[in-house]
Amino acid sequence: MEQAEGRLACIRAAREASEQAAHREAHAIPFGQPNIEGRGNIYKHVQQEWKRAERLAQEETRAAERVDMLSKVEAFKEHHDDLQDVRVVGRTGWASMGAATSVNNLDYFRNQVTQLQAANEEAKAFNKTHKGEKKATYGAKITQLNKKIAYLEHMREQAESATISEHSQQLIDSGAVTQWQKKPVYYFVRVLRKVALTLNEQGDFQPSKWYPPKTEEAQQRVAALIQQ
Repeated sequence: MEQAEGRLACIRAAREASEQAAHREAHAIPFGQPNIEGRGNIYKHVQQEWKRAERLAQEETRAAERVDMLSKVEAFKEHHDDLQDVRVVGRTGWASMGAATSVNNLDYFRNQVTQLQAANEEAKAFNKTHKGEKKATYGAKITQLNKKIAYLEHMREQAESATISEHSQQLIDSGAVTQWQKKPVYYFVRVLRKVALTLNEQGDFQPSKWYPPKTEEAQQRVAALIQQ
């Protein structure tokens, strides 16, 4: 958040400086002075500064939207004390948010199940004694969350008990691959976008089925890493 706010402040200051420079350049030119054929454009620097200011204004808008979004994320996490990782859809303050499917959120999901189970029992008890008005029950939601918890617990156990070969450990230590903290069975390849490896039974890396290399360049880089 602090980094985003700092970047916004820097962009805003640069935009204001460009606007001021454009005004100074324009004021230095006599009013109504035309360009003279065969000579350089006397408004060149003014135009350059305004173009730069316009570009910075667009960057400022995007940076401000990111700050708004991050503020919303912080507020969302403060409202849910046991939530570690937030899933964000969108890049502005209007972004939608929820709990990410992450091993770091296991406590949050367990607490959600406990709360839903209590609400579900209350709703069922109410429905038994009220034939007309009915309260919604949460059986399907509880089942869904329990499946998610089982999936994440299995993933965490798999990551913690995984065999790691000497070569794989060297790749990890060198920073060539980075373990994904949300889903620790995946190791993302540095400099490649959304390309991950997983460990096989021997502890060697192999391309992930969910995040495979899609371009020839990415495939060659992954092959080179694995075969080093």
